[in-house]
Amino acid sequence: MSTNSGPVFGRQYIRYAETFEAAVDTQGGVVGVVEIGELRAVSYATFAGPNYAAAGDAFTVQPTSIVGVNQAYMPTALAQPYTARQLTVATSGLLLIEVAPASAVIGLNTPLQINNLGQATATGTPVTIDGTTPLTRENVTIGGRTLVLVSFA
Repeated sequence: MSTNSGPVFGRQYIRYAETFEAAVDTQGGVVGVVEIGELRAVSYATFAGPNYAAAGDAFTVQPTSIVGVNQAYMPTALAQPYTARQLTVATSGLLLIEVAPASAVIGLNTPLQINNLGQATATGTPVTIDGTTPLTRENVTIGGRTLVLVSFA
């Protein structure tokens, strides 16, 4: 079975990636509405079961610990009920993360902060991964998209 890994961009270097199941319902019980964007930070969604992940908007309280960066868009189960809900989540390397459209420029060598959708932002929730703090290394524009290159141990 193939994975849903998205395109590899020239600046990104994935050292290690894992497969997770995408949560279907929110922690609050809203059915079928969890959507996860490409190049967004995701967290363990233990409320859905073991080996599930979701972006912060699926949780009742936004997590401060992430599992990695989702590599391909995952639609809602209501929009595409027959889509395999497997996520390819990069967990270490130099990883690209989409920047929130309203965010100011993110400072270099600063701890990664994200919004509820898993996008990087200059003033969001600081996050950790496996007890370490990911650091922003470069601001990048690829194909009109604003991204940051983040160092994950």
